Amino acid sequence: MTADTAVPHTAENATPEDVDGDRPDDDCSVVDDQGVDVPEHTTSNPDHAKRLTRRLAERWRRIAVTSLVLACAGTAGAVYFTTYRSDRASAEATTQVAKAASDGAVALLSYAPASLDHDLAAARSHLTGGFLTYYSQFADQFVAPAAKQKDIHAAASVVRAATIDAHADSAHVLIFLNQTTTSRENPEPTQSASSVNVGLTKIDGVWRISSFDPI
Repeated sequence: MTADTAVPHTAENATPEDVDGDRPDDDCSVVDDQGVDVPEHTTSNPDHAKRLTRRLAERWRRIAVTSLVLACAGTAGAVYFTTYRSDRASAEATTQVAKAASDGAVALLSYAPASLDHDLAAARSHLTGGFLTYYSQFADQFVAPAAKQKDIHAAASVVRAATIDAHADSAHVLIFLNQTTTSRENPEPTQSASSVNVGLTKIDGVWRISSFDPI
């Protein structure tokens, strides 16, 4: 073989640049378990490995912080709405017992001879228990005879009502009221103010007066 003889360009005498795939491509990359593109040549370099570890740690730290914030927000929202519902239910119960006490007090202290039977029956519909029994006897023995004989007209109005306590089936309300009365002997209206501690009991879902104690 002479010097001018061409040497076949084969895999045995090819340069690394000529053999496809024998030289690592700097742009080649692999995908790590977390879905992050990592240059292939960095996986064997300790410094690159450390930087990769830091990047992954930072990414997961951000995810953890975000998850914690969302969890706290959800918990705070649940507590808020639970408290809100509880407060709202309590406010509604307070309003109901105050109204029941006010309506019952007005019915008890308002009557006229012409509508006496109706007025006394209306008053009884607001009462329950031992107080209902007591009022029925008192009305029959004293209120009805006096109203007819003396032509007594009485009208009551509640100035203010404040709930002292309210439970599932019992409550107390302090009411301030005015009562105006006229009679045959005193035709000019006479007004009197009083305050009463009204006890209530829930019967079949309805608040009824079970005690009526002037203060």
